[in-house]
Amino acid sequence: MSTEKALRPHFSASLLVIVGASLFGTTGTAVSRVPGGADPWSTGSLRLLIGGFVLTLVAGRRMKSVRALPAPMLAGVVLVAVYQLAFFWAVSDTGVAVSTLTAIGVSPLVSRLIGIVRRRPTPRPWWFLSTILLLIGLTTLVVGGYAEVDVRIGGVIVALLAGSAFAGYTECASVAIDAGAHPDAVLGGVFFGAGILTAPLLAIRPLDVFETRTGVLVLCHLSLATLAIAYMAFGRGLRRLPPTSVTLLTTAEPLVATVLAVSVLDERLSVVGWFGAVVLMGGLVAVATTTGETNATVRP
Repeated sequence: MSTEKALRPHFSASLLVIVGASLFGTTGTAVSRVPGGADPWSTGSLRLLIGGFVLTLVAGRRMKSVRALPAPMLAGVVLVAVYQLAFFWAVSDTGVAVSTLTAIGVSPLVSRLIGIVRRRPTPRPWWFLSTILLLIGLTTLVVGGYAEVDVRIGGVIVALLAGSAFAGYTECASVAIDAGAHPDAVLGGVFFGAGILTAPLLAIRPLDVFETRTGVLVLCHLSLATLAIAYMAFGRGLRRLPPTSVTLLTTAEPLVATVLAVSVLDERLSVVGWFGAVVLMGGLVAVATTTGETNATVRP
């Protein structure tokens, strides 16, 4: 087999993850466009229920493939619920760009810690320098990044929690897929399960996303484009790549989110903020090229 043919499956898998991550990057901006705002918890729960249900329909009979995997599926359900609610809350508290950059910035670090626990190969020395770049970028962005946006430490902390949960449920999904479950079944199961887990919030939180036509359209976009379609692409990439590589390829998400936040929502970055964002993105790209981990076995 030629080198070109050997690399093609990994290239296409990487492209699928990037497409999914780019769709993820529109999430915060979409939420912010709801007139009068939308309750982050009820909106997040509805997104999980609708998008997760669509994924289970797409999976169809393949949902049977997750029945023998209760541990990674249950852990994935809890982590998806934490990620969804924490991220939406962070967006409502401290803005789209800071929340997204913080969450995605911390996820590769957490993913690597999980890799250490699971005894994956040690990264190359450059990985550690890349980690320093990530920390510098995050710190610069959070401390002095915005000219006209109130960066709140509470929102940043919640975004860090969201990023950690993201890395965690990516690992759980990878474990289930490696055990033979279909990606659509795994992701449909964890997202719909997380929707059911958070459904009680719908009884106590306002459903203001339904009050306007724009709100309903935003909910459809969140459920279908940024969840169902995005995660179908994400899952197929996860089938051929290890979790660390997948979390690193989601660097497309903060790039899209920041561009949208600045161009659509007028969240203006200061010079210091742009410096932090560039350093952060540079660190993420550097980590992506220095993980030292082998790819997962490519399955047809």
